[in-house]
Amino acid sequence: MGPERARVLVVDDDPLSIAAIRSLLEPDGYRVDEARGGRQALAQVARARPDCVVLDYAMPGMSGLEVVRALRDSGDEIPVVMLSAKDDSFDKAAGYGSGVDVYIGKDEDASVLRAAIARLLHHHGDKGSRIATGGLVLDSSTWTCQVDGREIRLPPRAFGLLEALASQPGSVLRKEQLVYRVWGVNSDVYNRAVDNAVVELRKLLGDSSQDPRFIHTVRGVGYKFEPRT
Repeated sequence: MGPERARVLVVDDDPLSIAAIRSLLEPDGYRVDEARGGRQALAQVARARPDCVVLDYAMPGMSGLEVVRALRDSGDEIPVVMLSAKDDSFDKAAGYGSGVDVYIGKDEDASVLRAAIARLLHHHGDKGSRIATGGLVLDSSTWTCQVDGREIRLPPRAFGLLEALASQPGSVLRKEQLVYRVWGVNSDVYNRAVDNAVVELRKLLGDSSQDPRFIHTVRGVGYKFEPRT
């Protein structure tokens, strides 16, 4: 099962947070369902079981922690990513102790959440996302990148940037879109940071801004991935 068929249930009492995660995941091919609270989430899991749950820690009525405990007590090992605005070791310990697979702070880069979901799906039987074109092979399930058969070690942000571009070949992505996809909706990163990140990514890939093989600059707008044939 690849990402284009994987269903992710996003659980949060804040509709803006749900919308942000939906906008992050749907371009990767995931089907995104939503629940506005813990009890609704459990009902949806029982009715149409998703492949992964992205769950807010602090919700009124039934907390994210209580949702995870209910799932695990019922014997359900569905992968769960817990999101929290607090960076508290006690909360993390409680989350992992209850059966959370990955605990991520809401201020983390968006690429961290995307990578966590891809990796969890891979561990639970999903083959992950693989892009192979123009001599480039990018595999999010193993977090690997190859150019002409040579492995390139990419740090998480560079990997997320390349994946965002390569997942929509030929499409121009505005700098604002890349900030949203790679750094996250709550990021205070500016367009210049995108330019700097592209420069670094090109160096890692052995690409050139003057004669690009993979990443093309669209002046005044953003960038596009279009491998040279």
